[in-house]
Amino acid sequence: MRKLYSALIIVVFIAVQLAVLPVSIVLAFTNPSITEAELLNQVMPYQAAAFAIGVIIVIIIGRLHKNKNRIERGPQSDIPVTIAWVVGGVVLAYGSQVVAGLINVYVLGNPMESENTSGIIEMIESAPFMILVVALLGPILEEYVFRRAIFAEIYEIIPGAKTIAFLVAGLISGLIFALAHWDLTHILIYVAMAYTFSFLYVMSGRLIVPILVHMLMNGLVVLLQVMFRDYIDQLEQIRNTAGAILHLMF
Repeated sequence: MRKLYSALIIVVFIAVQLAVLPVSIVLAFTNPSITEAELLNQVMPYQAAAFAIGVIIVIIIGRLHKNKNRIERGPQSDIPVTIAWVVGGVVLAYGSQVVAGLINVYVLGNPMESENTSGIIEMIESAPFMILVVALLGPILEEYVFRRAIFAEIYEIIPGAKTIAFLVAGLISGLIFALAHWDLTHILIYVAMAYTFSFLYVMSGRLIVPILVHMLMNGLVVLLQVMFRDYIDQLEQIRNTAGAILHLMF
């Protein structure tokens, strides 16, 4: 029964992602002259509503099943330790993201800025209420999907050492995580984050830990990008100029 509930959580996630498609088609059909930006602005409230409904449904589904996975059947951290995992998890998550980002740029040669992140920031600037989706609703929905419905189920069925199960389940959930964000140039970062959130889930035994860490990370990224966008752009220009000079010298 638990596997059925996990499958339903994934179905809900897919439905949320596709929810605005019929709305977009109707708007485009009834107003052929509408621009892409105008269409995006009109569908965003529907997208936010879809995420809110999706979160409510997956929480209800998550509460229904009593047959817990082996992560949640194990020891669960008490409140002080859970708080410590959340605080330490934010530091660990940012550290993992920085290391993965440096490897992605300077070893693999991929761009530093993610198109997915840029698109999200632009969306929030045009519709500030979408920050609730990015920093609150999105992390809840994604952690139910990628940690409980995907990672935990794979972790459950792989026999043998827990380390092997963790590595395999983390990799698969991370790859799917990247595909879901349509950002394959930053796949290493998504895999690193998947491992980090999964590690926090396994160590604490509580899904609330990766949910809160995911929320804090997304919220801080949005805050920094929105408040210090000009400063970040200046640093990017300096970095590009320095790179061009070094290229000419060597």
